[in-house]
Amino acid sequence: MNKFLHNTIVSGIFAAAVSATQAAPVYITADFSGGILATGGLANSLGLQGTNTCSGCAAGSVSGSVLFDQSLIPGSGTGTLNIPLAEVTGASSSTIFSIEFGSSPLEFEFGDANILGGPSIRFENGVFNGFFFVKDFVVNGKTYELNMQGANWTMSWLKSNSSSDLVASGYLNVGNQGLANQTYFDRIPAQLPDGTVPEPTVLALVMIGILSIFTVRVNRRTGSPV
Repeated sequence: MNKFLHNTIVSGIFAAAVSATQAAPVYITADFSGGILATGGLANSLGLQGTNTCSGCAAGSVSGSVLFDQSLIPGSGTGTLNIPLAEVTGASSSTIFSIEFGSSPLEFEFGDANILGGPSIRFENGVFNGFFFVKDFVVNGKTYELNMQGANWTMSWLKSNSSSDLVASGYLNVGNQGLANQTYFDRIPAQLPDGTVPEPTVLALVMIGILSIFTVRVNRRTGSPV
């Protein structure tokens, strides 16, 4: 085989393998936190107090965790981007996304019923800027709505007459330090059923091996160097 042609084919196959590897998701788990700025009349019944009056106590706390694909984080100058969170093999719903408010606590997670929007993780010019998440929930017969828009959130009581009262509002800590305790998440490999096509990286490596064996045999017959 022509040596130039051989090298060209090998380079092309190797480039395909590298591209497939680079496209693979890189999952990261991280913790986040925030606080409660204002409270309304029903806040106490939900175990919520202002963080400034209840610093360090459970009633004034906001905390959570998230699992996201690091390879999808946009670069600087890209503006605001919401990246939807998705199921990941081996990850529980609470690992993918969960958030707690107050001392009761009020806890919400990925896959809950009555989610009206999200959850999505938000980046502003490549920097963590909170979440998009809207969900209705019921406590003691009253319907409430949690609305998270980036770094800000509100919790409202939805009255039967289509009006609403603010129960609490607050913030999430965002920016370069907003996602704490970042750790790589190793997915549990899913067992491949019979007939499943191997991933592109595996196919590319197999092709390189077959091509190398074929080239050695041809060169031995012709007496040409590899």
